[in-house]
Amino acid sequence: MKLSEFDFELPEELIAQTPLDKRDTSRLMVLNRENQTIEHKRFYDIINYLDYKNQKTTIYNKKKAKTKKSSEYIGDSSIIYQNPQDIQITSESSNNLIYIYLESIENSFMDTENGGIKNVNCLPELTELAKQNTNFSNTDQLGGALPFTGTTWTIASMTSQFTGLPLKVEVANDMDQQNRFMPGAKTIGDILNENGYIQELMIGSQKEFAGTDKLFLQHGFDKICDINSLKQEYSFKSNELNQWGLDDYKLFELAKNEITQLAQTGKFNFTMATIDCHMPKGFLCKYCPDTYENRYENIYACQSKLINSFIDWCKSQSWYENTTIVLVGDHPTMAQQYVNDVPSDYQRTTYNCFINSKVTTDQIKNRQFTHMDMYPTTLAAMGFNIEGNKLALGTNLFSELPTIIEKYGQDYINEEVQKSSEYLDKNIYQFN
Repeated sequence: MKLSEFDFELPEELIAQTPLDKRDTSRLMVLNRENQTIEHKRFYDIINYLDYKNQKTTIYNKKKAKTKKSSEYIGDSSIIYQNPQDIQITSESSNNLIYIYLESIENSFMDTENGGIKNVNCLPELTELAKQNTNFSNTDQLGGALPFTGTTWTIASMTSQFTGLPLKVEVANDMDQQNRFMPGAKTIGDILNENGYIQELMIGSQKEFAGTDKLFLQHGFDKICDINSLKQEYSFKSNELNQWGLDDYKLFELAKNEITQLAQTGKFNFTMATIDCHMPKGFLCKYCPDTYENRYENIYACQSKLINSFIDWCKSQSWYENTTIVLVGDHPTMAQQYVNDVPSDYQRTTYNCFINSKVTTDQIKNRQFTHMDMYPTTLAAMGFNIEGNKLALGTNLFSELPTIIEKYGQDYINEEVQKSSEYLDKNIYQFN
């Protein structure tokens, strides 16, 4: 079989450019191998074809300790899932947090010398930031988190970094139609809320998309600034907007205003998400160069400059000394036409960089980890002490402990997390 066999000429007018308002109404083709028949359904019908009866996992379930007095659930280092509700998380002096989800920023767009596949580095500033600070890598060059089930699209990536768990849903971006967002999970937002942090999320798109507002507002956040609320406060020119919302260069400008106000309230967590590298083609802005081979590479280069400029501004502020900044790519790009040149033996990973961390480690290279490990690692970088250095399915990468995929193998864990869990289904994965 050759790759050329899958190269079809499709009229551009027949290719969807924007997602449906109701994503679960997308068409679904169902092939019955046994009967050799084809049915045409809608995506919301997929639940009728799933059978979980024989797909149970025990990796989330705690064992009962036999004592003279009674049997009670206890933590055990041999059990993979570590319930954050049962773990002591303390700090005498923790930093503020600026956390940035970087849309589709993957390490492939660096040059080969630094761990990418390009002849010319499309991310020169981000490369230098990673070298000058802490970058956890899957290789001996710059690298990052491995793609993993339930973490490879934006809301899933946010969830996994926020909770240490994969997002398990029937429809990928249908969370806006749900009432609750994993109410039993204890997230970064919940922990920081308990410690008196004022927390704000800023996004250039609509906060309701994929249930983003529910994820953050139901887990400790005080405020969300999205395109609709920002339009009420500011006026925008047409060249500052795109089909998803606000261009990133403008979002970074407004972020400075919001952080300046937050810093006056006490300890803060300012979280934001970029959008310019979003599929199918990304969004060019007035600052994008025209020096790289294709449109997408120029957008990546623009992102690199914008982020670096924002970090430089942060470094000039009085609160910077007491602030940890975390940069993480949310998932590898889905704009497939721009990664057709990736060698088959190359592992695409997302970018990460921990700036002004309160802890350090020499164990940053040749690590096997996922976005779920960002959960305890971020808290550790801020100065929190985590009993056992594990939260949910995440491992503090600043510790000497192996991640769950380093210990058990990626294939095994990837298979197990897709199964049904009595504990999580009852206590965490509740959405209605």
